[in-house]
Order: sequence, then structure tokens, then C-alpha cells
Amino acid sequence: MSADGKYKIAVFGSASGDMQAAIPLAVKVGEILGRYADSVVVITGACSGLPYAAAKVAAEKGVEVWGFSSSVDEAAQKLEYPDDDLSIYSKLVYVPEDFPFVASDRASKKYRNVISAASCDAAIIICGRWGTLNEFTNVIDMQKTIGILSGSGGIADELPPLSAKITKAGQGELLFETDPELLVGKLLSSLPTKAKL
Repeated sequence: MSADGKYKIAVFGSASGDMQAAIPLAVKVGEILGRYADSVVVITGACSGLPYAAAKVAAEKGVEVWGFSSSVDEAAQKLEYPDDDLSIYSKLVYVPEDFPFVASDRASKKYRNVISAASCDAAIIICGRWGTLNEFTNVIDMQKTIGILSGSGGIADELPPLSAKITKAGQGELLFETDPELLVGKLLSSLPTKAKL
């Protein structure tokens, strides 16, 4: 929870690829999170696609949005995502220039994934591919609650059978729902203090 008492909710999912069917679901997640502008901060990997779709709608409804970029500065961020409106972010966190692997886009994206997972209180997974799976494993290993939007495609639909086979003591809580409204409601209700919700 941030200093102002807001829960930091990460939205992770596909940044590119076949995600057209999941975009309305991401928008719906953003709309629902928008109802809690006084209680939540939305975190993304400062990327395009599903996280951006959710964050943009949430920002339009007054939610504070933090982006954890895999770039070193705003110029590099704009170069990678030229169609994204960076004004939706109230805070953009970049990869430090002295990160030993800063020249590797792949390594910088993994740096970004770890920092964004460490910074959130809980996460929502929509569709996704390998990068989203990496974000998922970071969050669950950090013992945080994750809401998985089942039926959104990609890795989100592979997590129920996978999580049934791979568990460990002390891992984070998993919530599976096909309805964005139910998923967000359950996720927020699972957090320790519900006074602002």
C-alpha cells in the first residue's frame, strides 16, 4: 500500500500479438478500477496492448497510473511505443542507465517486470504470453494476490491447470474469474484493509 493509503494494482497482459478479443475485457477492467480512484493506483509495464488499454480508461476516470518502463528515458519510451499517450502516467519509472544489461532489451524488460511486481500489492492477468508469465511468476513468488481473467486467452487460460500442478508453501493467492467485475471485486476484497473500497 502506498503512503497515501492506496493499493497498487498491476495489470499485466499481452502488449502485442493476437489480442483483439481481449481488448474489450481490458477496457472493462480499466472501467471497474476507475470506480476506485480514491483507493487504487494502477501499475503497468508502460507498454502498449492490454495493460495500456486498461490503464488509459482508468486514467480517464481519475486513477493514478504508474508505468514501469523497459527504456532508460522518455525519448526511448516514445520510440518504442510511438502511439501511446504518455500523459496517462502520473509516474514513469525507467531502467537505470547503470544497469549492467541496459543494452539488452530482453534483460531490461525482465528488470522492469521484477520492479513492477515488487511495487504492486496485487496483480491482474489478462491474456498474455511469455512476458506475462514472467510477471505472474514474480508476483506469486513475492506472495501477492493475483487475479487471473480466465477466458481472455493466452497464458491466462493456461494458468488454472498449471497452478494445479505447481504450487509451493508461501506462494501468493490465486483468484480465477471469467467476469472482470467479479475478478476485480474479489481481488480488492482480498486485500488486508477494505475501508476505502
